[in-house]
Amino acid sequence: MPESLVFRQSAGRVWLIAVSALCVFLLGDVVVRAGWFDAFLIAPWMLLVIWLVWIFQELPRIVADEKGVRLQNVLRIVEIPWTAVEEVRLRYQTEFRLRDGGTVTAWGGAGRRLHITVKRMGPDRAVEQAELLSELHERSRGTGGEVVRTWDVRAIAALVVIVIWAGGALAITGGPAVG
Repeated sequence: MPESLVFRQSAGRVWLIAVSALCVFLLGDVVVRAGWFDAFLIAPWMLLVIWLVWIFQELPRIVADEKGVRLQNVLRIVEIPWTAVEEVRLRYQTEFRLRDGGTVTAWGGAGRRLHITVKRMGPDRAVEQAELLSELHERSRGTGGEVVRTWDVRAIAALVVIVIWAGGALAITGGPAVG
């Protein structure tokens, strides 16, 4: 058994690389046609698109070990000890039903296949993932612990930098053209 299990969306990295490559190409085109200064003014808008793909496609994940599970959702991190989990189940995404009556849905990991033609393509990764998490939950021997919810400071700090940069670009250019 590995030290920890990590589940991510299968196409997240592909989307991030594709969108980043497109943005780099477009910024390169701006440099060639208009110069470095205009590229500097346009860059935060491209970075905002990359940031959105990053937080929705690449960043979400499920990391599980013998002590508990850490869910990296969009802008939120939820750390759940196995002792706080009553059941791991699969709806559209993996859900953790807590002993206190709450439910935490994981944005990361595989999503359930719903279309019949996709179901015929072999075993559903989401079902396998939920089964592995359930087995890990059943074998765990943790003691106590609270569910801890925190903000993803790294993603929020990146957004703040991009927004400040975009605000500076708007201030330099006089804002969006109207009319």
